[in-house]
Amino acid sequence: MNILVIDNQPERARVIEEALTALDHAVVIRTPDQTRIHQLVASFQPDVVIVDAQSPDRDMLEDVALTSDRNPRPIIFFAEDDDSEVIRQSIEAGVSAYIVDGLQPERVNTIIKVAISRFEAFQSLRGELDKTRTELADRKVIDRAKGLLMKHRDCDEDAAFNAMRKMAMNKSVRLVEIAHDVIDLFES
Repeated sequence: MNILVIDNQPERARVIEEALTALDHAVVIRTPDQTRIHQLVASFQPDVVIVDAQSPDRDMLEDVALTSDRNPRPIIFFAEDDDSEVIRQSIEAGVSAYIVDGLQPERVNTIIKVAISRFEAFQSLRGELDKTRTELADRKVIDRAKGLLMKHRDCDEDAAFNAMRKMAMNKSVRLVEIAHDVIDLFES
């Protein structure tokens, strides 16, 4: 795996890098810059991001959230701050694992595996949520189009739906596309 290591303490970063190298992972970049995480991820496309910081601040968490939105990756924080609010904010921003009790090289591999598993589970849920939202939005458009057809053609719901479905099949397009066409036709 290619890993981005962000740590403003060179000795601590070296320990992380040695542990990762011993596990046959490649450190694509090791940097002290904790304020450009999203840019570094976009540039180097690592598989995992490890950030070692005293306490994540607001700017860092905003950068993590931007990364999670634009280039989602498992992100691991090694931090000294065990404040539950900071941990909550970090997880909400997109951190997959927040480790408080210090960096222990022998635990790095397990932590990476847990972070990746948690990240994949979250991405799966996020995908299902996006799909559900899209389906709901499509359903609303289809219902609106059915209502317009019922009103303008003086027909019942089944007849309006069957007419739209037939048009969609004839044109080999999705039903929601026909629904948008119907709305455009009757509301323009």
